[in-house]
Amino acid sequence: MGDWLVSCQTERGTPTMPNEILSTPTPVEQAAHDTLIANLRNAHALEKQVIAVLEAQLKHVDEYPDLHARLTEHVAETREQAQRLETGLEACGESPSVIKDTFLSMMGMSQSSVQGLSEDAVLKALAADMMTEHLEIATYRSLIVLAKMAGKPELCARLEESLREEEAMADWFDQNLEQITRRYVEIKAAEARPDDTKAAGRE
Repeated sequence: MGDWLVSCQTERGTPTMPNEILSTPTPVEQAAHDTLIANLRNAHALEKQVIAVLEAQLKHVDEYPDLHARLTEHVAETREQAQRLETGLEACGESPSVIKDTFLSMMGMSQSSVQGLSEDAVLKALAADMMTEHLEIATYRSLIVLAKMAGKPELCARLEESLREEEAMADWFDQNLEQITRRYVEIKAAEARPDDTKAAGRE
């Protein structure tokens, strides 16, 4: 996917014109560039965490076919988003943070394990996923601003593509929250034993 990025480094060994004048970034551009690199790394680690969380959640939502299908689709989208971020870092002569990637992936798996132990695991996971989507939306909007300020507008197209995917996922959650909640209650009711139902009625 390197076609969407222009290398941030001058290729070594490339002859230059005798009178070529290399532009020096302004202080604002340099600050924006440094912040952009840091935030590309943070976003990459976040996407790795999201992949770990969603893959774990898929094991617990077989009774929610629409949710299972949409999460499966979004895992693939998130892998693509992580690749776009990695390619962007490489084009700038940088690389993702292995420490951040590993740490947040482990946090994601831990988060999913804790949610899986709760009685209303599906609803807790749904709420967490909705919050994460809005975090990612804010992250990509900020990255687009930073790319423009750093004098790298060529980065924006793919960042905007990822942003649209996150907005679509957030919209899907908004539109399906009620349906999934109702489905959860129906499943719990079907699992209830007759004795439990009678006991609940006496309380």
